[in-house]
Amino acid sequence: MSVDLSDHPESTTAADVVHAPRFPSALAIGAALLLAAHAWLVWATLGLTHANANTLRAVAPLIVGLGLPAAIALFFAPRLAHFSPTRLALGIVFGTGLAMRLMWFAVPAPLEDDFNRYMWDGAVTARGLNPYTVAPIDYFDGAVPAGYRPMTSVLTGPLADTSRTVLRGINFPDMRTIYPSVAQIGFAIAHWLAPLKINGLRMVFLLAELATFLLLVRLLATMGQSPLWSALYWWNPLAAFATVGIAHVDALVPPFVLGALLFAHARRFDGAAIMLALGAGVKIWPVMLAPLIAAPLLFQPLRLVRLGLVFAAALTCAVGPLLLSTLQPGSGLSAYASGWSNNNAFYAWAWTALSWLLGSDHSAQRTLGAVLALLSGGIALGVAWRHVPQTTRPVPTFDHLVAGALLIAASVFYLSPAQFPWYAVWFLPLAALARSWPLLLASATLPFYYLFYPLWETGRGNDFFYGTSFLHALPVLGWLAWEWARRAPQSDGTL
Repeated sequence: MSVDLSDHPESTTAADVVHAPRFPSALAIGAALLLAAHAWLVWATLGLTHANANTLRAVAPLIVGLGLPAAIALFFAPRLAHFSPTRLALGIVFGTGLAMRLMWFAVPAPLEDDFNRYMWDGAVTARGLNPYTVAPIDYFDGAVPAGYRPMTSVLTGPLADTSRTVLRGINFPDMRTIYPSVAQIGFAIAHWLAPLKINGLRMVFLLAELATFLLLVRLLATMGQSPLWSALYWWNPLAAFATVGIAHVDALVPPFVLGALLFAHARRFDGAAIMLALGAGVKIWPVMLAPLIAAPLLFQPLRLVRLGLVFAAALTCAVGPLLLSTLQPGSGLSAYASGWSNNNAFYAWAWTALSWLLGSDHSAQRTLGAVLALLSGGIALGVAWRHVPQTTRPVPTFDHLVAGALLIAASVFYLSPAQFPWYAVWFLPLAALARSWPLLLASATLPFYYLFYPLWETGRGNDFFYGTSFLHALPVLGWLAWEWARRAPQSDGTL
């Protein structure tokens, strides 16, 4: 996997700025078309649920409405270099992305239902209770500890109908929550804003998206790039859909990751470590960025030890309660880590081959998991090593720091047994900063995931797991491989 950090031919030049029109009419027209396409997506997926997503015709609007506008937008995206980054142009970019997200507040979330778990966790946490103690099904079975019985009042009070609907909609209700402490705080805030309502979550996640946009603009300025490149993420239909439309908690990760890079660039390594730990408090994967952040201090042992202590303390607060919960039966994290996979045909074939060789599905699962973990860790350490100060090569720039973070985040995604579309939010903001066109293409290909529903319902789940799920990965990985073959790694630290 490679990220081109050379001067892009589409970068803004003085000539482009001089001849740029005062009113960016082409940008405004593009924004209007994108808004119209996104409005159609909202309308066309109205009422789409697990119960009726059993035909290709039912899920086609979701796949087309996400993938086609993303592909067209990426095709025309290099033209952003021809627009002067005026306040008006940036206002068009900001207003368009904001409108794409606000549209979803008027409708139910199509197809996905993970938000039910978020809402219930938020209700539990907002009452000062430990969300890792009781599984949702226990509230129906009457098996809750004495200290949690006041929580059952939610099932009989003014919110009774809503709360029962939320509880019944939770996936794997026999498992305790999988989400770390920072995510739980976000769920609790959403509950205070709108108890057991998806729009409470949407408000919290929209605030996180706004922070992501502002950080992208700031980081682009740090890189000497036009702030209009923020549209590569902010105008992304998949990002708007995943973070606000279906309200996935992954929306909370990018502000912490981008904030960590900003702190690291300013050589405020303690702040960067705390931001990474907070990001891990939403989804654990940002810990993989820790070696990259710490690399400049490798030959400064006292500062490195201090940084390690700060990171360990913050990480203990952010992730410790969840990890402690894995010591008891019914842990959602343990179940996820031990065997959850989806939308990764490479993994499915490797697991099948190993099962045949080892004669055991369980052994194959553990072996493959260990191999993938070692690969992810090796990539993280290899990228970090390129950022260790050495006299034999130039000091890595901030562009290289961004590229290194992108390489790690994308590797974690593509080596993960489960590759859900909303997980792409882990790397898409970084791909926008680095203008990695192959990885941005994932926005147009990942919607093929939704073919899972009709194939599963018609008894053709294996067709998806072993075949159809190649559709999202092969174009992206093929393009990355072609770029890597075309351009060998450079000796100056470019990835």
